[in-house]
Amino acid sequence: MQFRRFSLTAAALLLAASAGTVSVRAADIAAPAADLWTGFYLGAQAGYLSGTGGDTDFCESISGSGRQCLSDLNGFSVNDTDMDGVTAGGYLGYNYRIDSFLLGLEGDFNWDNANGNGDNIAGVPAGGAVPAAANPFTGYDMSLNWDASVRARLGLIVDERALLYVTGGPSWINVELDPNICGLVPSGLSCGDKSTEFGWQLGAGAEYMITEHLSMKAEYVHGWYGDADLDVISGSGNKFYVKQDLQTNLVRAGVAYHFGGL
Repeated sequence: MQFRRFSLTAAALLLAASAGTVSVRAADIAAPAADLWTGFYLGAQAGYLSGTGGDTDFCESISGSGRQCLSDLNGFSVNDTDMDGVTAGGYLGYNYRIDSFLLGLEGDFNWDNANGNGDNIAGVPAGGAVPAAANPFTGYDMSLNWDASVRARLGLIVDERALLYVTGGPSWINVELDPNICGLVPSGLSCGDKSTEFGWQLGAGAEYMITEHLSMKAEYVHGWYGDADLDVISGSGNKFYVKQDLQTNLVRAGVAYHFGGL
């Protein structure tokens, strides 16, 4: 009888231990560590923006006569244009966490106030005269008005709250040229130009989750937009224009609210 009671007691203990183990394992599976990153987020950002119009050339295009640029004339060159100022805007994105890695997609729109001055001729051959193409003006103002991008993000979660990432994707930027002779342009001709240029952005940054829903980031992004042709004077198929290889650099900080997994 005592042996039977001992056997029943031992069996009960084994069943209880097994049940406890199963319940612990089930709890571990059902309640993983909190994921602070996966989900949608919305934020605001601001920073410093600089732009460079490199490989600058001043050209004339006459209907029926083709095009001629200063770089085609021996000894002539044109100064590059530097612009700088501030930028501010908003961004929206989605993150998906896989172990310690993060995949994301982010879009942003920013108002830019980056300005600079340029002049047309940096060098003239000794004893040479300024060609007809350079006569219409002696300087201009350049400005960056707004930019937008859609960028992928690839990140490494250093701990549960810190993220290091690289980012890149297509981008658009609005650039404007304002010559200093617009008040002298005859009626029927247009003076100055504004254009939205397509290009690419690539950068890197760091982000930190302050709370379960609020994060801060700091990042650097470089942009390439290729040749931007901006008219100085145009009309009746004829025009004088500035051709530049446009690139940008920006450093900015942002704050975002994370909605969590949806």
